[in-house]
Amino acid sequence: MFHSYYAHSTKTTDKSDWQPLSEHLRNVGELAEQFAAAFNAGQWGRCVGLLHDIGKACAAFLARLEGKATRVDHVTFGAQLALKCENKLGYLLAYVICGHHGGLPDGGPQEGQLHYRLRKNTEKTELLPEVDCTWKLTFPFQLQRECAMFSMAFFTRMLFSCLVDADFLDTEAFCDPDKSTRRTALHRNDFISLRSLLQSFISKKQAQAQPGKVNAARQKILAQCLAKAAEPQGFYSLVVPTGGGKTLSSLTFALEHAVQHNLARVIYAIPFTSIIEQNAEVFRQAIGENNVLEHHCNYRDQDSREDSVYDKWRGLAAENWDAPVVVTTNVQFFESLYSNKTSRCRKLHNIAGSVIVLDEAQAIPTEYLKPCLSALRELVDHYRCTVVLCTATPPAFDDASLLRSALPRIEKIFDDPDQLYAELKRVRVEFIGKLSNTELAQRLDNHEQVLCIVSTKKQAQQVFADLTDQEGAFHLSTNMYPEHRLRALQAIRQRLAAKLPCRVVATSLVEAGVDLDFPVVYRAMAGLDSLAQAAGRCNREGHADHGLVYVFEPEDMPAMPWLRRRISRAKETLRSFPGNDCLGLAPMRRYFELLYDVESLDEKNIVARLNPKPHAELIFPFQEVAQDFRLIEEEGIGVIMPGLPEDREAIHALVEQLRHDPFPHAARRKLQHFSVVVRSKVLDRLRSQGAVEIIRETWPILLNSAAYDGSMGFRADMAELWDPEQLFF
Repeated sequence: MFHSYYAHSTKTTDKSDWQPLSEHLRNVGELAEQFAAAFNAGQWGRCVGLLHDIGKACAAFLARLEGKATRVDHVTFGAQLALKCENKLGYLLAYVICGHHGGLPDGGPQEGQLHYRLRKNTEKTELLPEVDCTWKLTFPFQLQRECAMFSMAFFTRMLFSCLVDADFLDTEAFCDPDKSTRRTALHRNDFISLRSLLQSFISKKQAQAQPGKVNAARQKILAQCLAKAAEPQGFYSLVVPTGGGKTLSSLTFALEHAVQHNLARVIYAIPFTSIIEQNAEVFRQAIGENNVLEHHCNYRDQDSREDSVYDKWRGLAAENWDAPVVVTTNVQFFESLYSNKTSRCRKLHNIAGSVIVLDEAQAIPTEYLKPCLSALRELVDHYRCTVVLCTATPPAFDDASLLRSALPRIEKIFDDPDQLYAELKRVRVEFIGKLSNTELAQRLDNHEQVLCIVSTKKQAQQVFADLTDQEGAFHLSTNMYPEHRLRALQAIRQRLAAKLPCRVVATSLVEAGVDLDFPVVYRAMAGLDSLAQAAGRCNREGHADHGLVYVFEPEDMPAMPWLRRRISRAKETLRSFPGNDCLGLAPMRRYFELLYDVESLDEKNIVARLNPKPHAELIFPFQEVAQDFRLIEEEGIGVIMPGLPEDREAIHALVEQLRHDPFPHAARRKLQHFSVVVRSKVLDRLRSQGAVEIIRETWPILLNSAAYDGSMGFRADMAELWDPEQLFF
């Protein structure tokens, strides 16, 4: 909060001197009331807005404005007043008010925790006459006994979102009106208009599509999506085989459902950035870029328009998801729902009244499945959300015998998915036993066009290096920076279309959302869902009677425990479902039942900690849970690569901006497209060898250009070998 907001010319403590503060409290109260009204809690929003900064109406804060070095705890007084006015429910208000700068605190009596702060002495505050503290709040929905505390904790975080967003927006309007204006500079369509734009786009695509069973199935799916969209809000599943057109079909359902139920936005949560980039581009083509917010760390500026009105709007809209269609990551979506930070939570109130599409729903990490499903239930039960589980490999989220947090009735959007799978069956699966890397490479050499998917980046590099014929050979993994992968994918698609030799060795990054169509696919043994996704890259458009998918055992099993578990459960499932129908819906259901039956579905005990036995003082560990809820435990660190020769000039210029520009945000964002994420221990080893420089104590850059291979990308083994002639930076 900028002190200039409250500056005034007098040095008295007369109440008339606090007019700027009084105006701010009213403005924030009105905005927070508007936001919280989306989940029937408007009066709660108004209450926290009026109280959040009321502790600034004191002589000590006035002295601070006059330049005196005085510390003022201005938030605790408002929290204490909320508790005094509202008794038990006042604790929820107190969490929100005390956390609106530093984040939701943990409850408890220790120093720094909420209940400790509520008992401390605060500055004598002159109450503003405009603040009426005589309201009596009631909880906006009926609590269920078994999850009452969890629902209250979830509600507190949603109310927190309303306050912090309202506080940011009102302060911004006063201190930076130009920035505030940019938030609404672009015209955005209503959902009725978006529905029309999408229908027109789909009609054009259908007119250009080749006739056949695949296109006929896509049209049938679209028709059912339109028909089902008028049904009540709740949980839905769109189970469609890979290549069945889930992207446009799910958007068709979402926009129509939003129109039918007067909803505010559509949110796509997707596990992989490769799918996000692809889907977001399709959505922009269909309904216009002004209506689509693409929010993830690898966002790629279209045409490098960093100074465009659109790009400036996008940067602001990402702060609170104020856009009709939002495309984001599972990490961003679910971690925000359990965060305690103002920056992560600003957007939460805008999730209320939305259609939430979970693309590749089966990709939710099993160790966090229970808290993720619990959050989805809250959103559907109390925040006017509809959730669509969109997948080709449906997980058993509704199995109450396995999941205490199982979802209630999930309505099928397509009535007979078994029939659909039979109609769209396009591959034959063969299990060929154990293959060494050399044997695998020899088999790949015998095919003109073939895709091979392995489970580790190390094996992908080894098999690629063993290919005898390197003409038309490609390697794909996250060891290649995003721009490099994009070029490789473009070259692969061109060679496939031209029927030229094309042999690709890749990690699982190509298994979801990457539209490739090979006549033959090899897949290292993995979870059954991964095998099905790999099969989706084979004979995708159905041009042949059937494609061939060969499943093999690698000579070295992957070390990752989670992958070993999935392989074990897949093998157990296959023993019950032998034959060529091993990737159908029945074996897939059994696979997930086995997976969920043996794994911890709430490894960090998130739900239990937020749903303790009822306590009069409503003690919740908000900060503790936020630190523990991490969908990606080892995120790694993005290291800027020297890059390919064609990229080096651009990379060098951006690095110079990073070194010298006092505000290098644009350069840092663009350099993400030339960065590779490496594990912390790898980075530490490279730093100790002098192979990495840390720019401005924040951004690591690889110094040795020989460590970036033109085909395989970053190679840590080469980074350790110094060659002064190869030093780039």
